[in-house]
Amino acid sequence: MASGSKLAFYLGPMHSSFSRVRLTLVALLGLATLSFAQRPPAQPNAAEILHKMQKLNVLGSVLYIAAHPDDENTRLIAWLANGQKVRTGYLSLTRGDGGQNLIGPELGDALGIIRTQELLEARRIDGGEQFFTRAVDFGYSKSAEESFAKWGKQEVLSDVVRVIRTFRPDVIITRFPTDGGGGHGHHTASAILAAEAFDLAGDPKAFPEQLEQGLEVWQPRRLFFNGSSWWRKDVADLAKTDPDWFSVDVGGYDPLLGLSYTEIAGRSRSMHKSQGFGAAETRGEMIEYLHLEKGDKPKTEDIFEGIDMTWARFWVA
Repeated sequence: MASGSKLAFYLGPMHSSFSRVRLTLVALLGLATLSFAQRPPAQPNAAEILHKMQKLNVLGSVLYIAAHPDDENTRLIAWLANGQKVRTGYLSLTRGDGGQNLIGPELGDALGIIRTQELLEARRIDGGEQFFTRAVDFGYSKSAEESFAKWGKQEVLSDVVRVIRTFRPDVIITRFPTDGGGGHGHHTASAILAAEAFDLAGDPKAFPEQLEQGLEVWQPRRLFFNGSSWWRKDVADLAKTDPDWFSVDVGGYDPLLGLSYTEIAGRSRSMHKSQGFGAAETRGEMIEYLHLEKGDKPKTEDIFEGIDMTWARFWVA
């Protein structure tokens, strides 16, 4: 019998009187092999079920947008999905097929499959949902313009608009700035596409074929850039003086889950095994910084201020 999930053995002469029995045995063993490969159904405990029930009463939604698998801020995603209990998604423009692989020989398309699965595993842990576009990770890019030339800007932009119209987020958050401060051209391109899609998703003249296919226009309320001291050492001081910067503490503890949001984030982040990631599971204060790029400005420090997060948003007057 072959190793791995493939099943192979000699059947013998097909004219044998036992051929049907042998074929039946192959079929049964094949089904058994497939069943072993499937993920067992989740068995949530009472606290986890209550946590999911509480989320049913919160109708807000956030879409986080970046370029690659492992670009997402799992601390923010875990806090949004579990602490704020809003529907949270991550849109990775690529599947990371142009990156490195520290756990095996797979590169290119094969690596893209591995990194796609790593993202799905990460979302199963932090509670987010996962989306992609058709953009291919062709390795390091020096500029957004180079990225657009290789991807086809309008095609990838249409994908981003489609995800927004499908997911219908109240808030969009980008990991990188539009000014090139994120270094990699794919990073900058992801922020530019997010900013353009923010406006176009609500325009019926933009990509009208999507409306013909059953989607509806959707205008998000706010677009934020998730700043970091990785790029700006003074971001904490800037957030204290610039009214367009907002600070959120994502380090809270969830008594139902028995974990802090940063512990959840550490486990989620550690799923990026092909990149050699292993993130610490921490507790205590953890500040994230958000700069308002587009949309109406919250009147308080709450990034959801003024957005109806209840079922009342669907009531007909």
